[in-house]
Amino acid sequence: MTSIASADVAAPNWQESTLTGDWGGARQRLYDKGAELELLYTADYLRNNSGGFKRGGGYMGHVDLILQVDGEKLLGWQGGSAYLQLISNSGQRVNLNYVGSLMGIDNIEAPVNRSGIFQAWLQQSFPDDKGSLRLGLYPIDSEFYVTDSSGVFLHPSFGMSAEAGDFGTLAGPTIYPTSTWGARLRIDPDPAWYAMLAVTRGVTTERAATAGPNISWQQGSGSMVIGEVGLRPAELGVTLGASAPAASHAGGFEPISKLALGAWRFTPQFPELVAVNAAGDAKTTTHWGAYILGEQTLYRVPDSNRNLTAFVRYGLTDGKTNNIDYSVSAGIAWQGVLAGREDDIFGIAATRAHVGLQGRELLAADLGTPLSSTAETVVEVTYQAQLARGVIVQPLIQRIFNPGLSLPDSTVAGARLQLAF
Repeated sequence: MTSIASADVAAPNWQESTLTGDWGGARQRLYDKGAELELLYTADYLRNNSGGFKRGGGYMGHVDLILQVDGEKLLGWQGGSAYLQLISNSGQRVNLNYVGSLMGIDNIEAPVNRSGIFQAWLQQSFPDDKGSLRLGLYPIDSEFYVTDSSGVFLHPSFGMSAEAGDFGTLAGPTIYPTSTWGARLRIDPDPAWYAMLAVTRGVTTERAATAGPNISWQQGSGSMVIGEVGLRPAELGVTLGASAPAASHAGGFEPISKLALGAWRFTPQFPELVAVNAAGDAKTTTHWGAYILGEQTLYRVPDSNRNLTAFVRYGLTDGKTNNIDYSVSAGIAWQGVLAGREDDIFGIAATRAHVGLQGRELLAADLGTPLSSTAETVVEVTYQAQLARGVIVQPLIQRIFNPGLSLPDSTVAGARLQLAF
């Protein structure tokens, strides 16, 4: 998520992209002064039709109110910008009550319903847009360890992958729905590559269940450092199908093209899940992880926005301070699979999370019974349809193998409704 585009970039076309249009010109006047306001509503209905805990389903709702500020237009602050996001959750918790998946099933499901601030940061951009520094309430899953082509899916692990989002014995990362303070430095010295580094407070394991912002520095649990370096192969002349740079940029089409490496670690040392030393005290170790990801537009129908993009991601952790020691995911997103519907997206993807030895021992002890598997696997198939301006409907089906490593295979089906006002 970025700030308002610079003055040489056209303003959003609210008449075509929202239900309420330009508010009689008010949106354009606000934009010209340096402020852009978005109001989004997402409603999901998912039902577990077999396996898991039991059959049943429910509704989940999510509201986003987003204010983006161009500091130069509004205040004369050259290179400055600001971002504020308020969220409100409502409805049931389908995974918690019916499925029992380790990875979850829906990226808007939260432990509790709440309304409040999720993001609030200030940013200073460097000359010629060669980089930026961002400070404030900052969720790392807004920029790190993410692939654009997996964003169509509802499963949480196609945002930040399961092993990085899995909380350790003391704390976890600042990700949806709980954010905390952080600072992020990004450099873009050349269109072909970038680098990012962020330092944030750790969100305590107990605090995560409240789903509220962790705004007290004293109540944190150590700090998290995460870095990522990425390449854009298309900018280096890599050509695949009709996504060659010279051809793809024509007509405003931008191919997706990224290859990235990242790593993260927490301080201080974390207790291990179950291992103890000779004195019976918990062993301690560093809570860390690393990942690699790639995504690329593989094909584009000439003179259109219809295109096929694929992604693949792999991540691992220390495997001693949290349950999941590695995960892998891959999938495709085909925009405009049907002629005449260039905005629709068909997607199919799979993700697999493996639980380490200590994690399996802890899960088995909590259940009081042996586990039936060492990993949980999910396949999701979805179709996102643009029905009218500002209205998207998205049916989907998920097949979850070995939910919680101990439950019968689950089949979840449902739909998402997205409204942009």
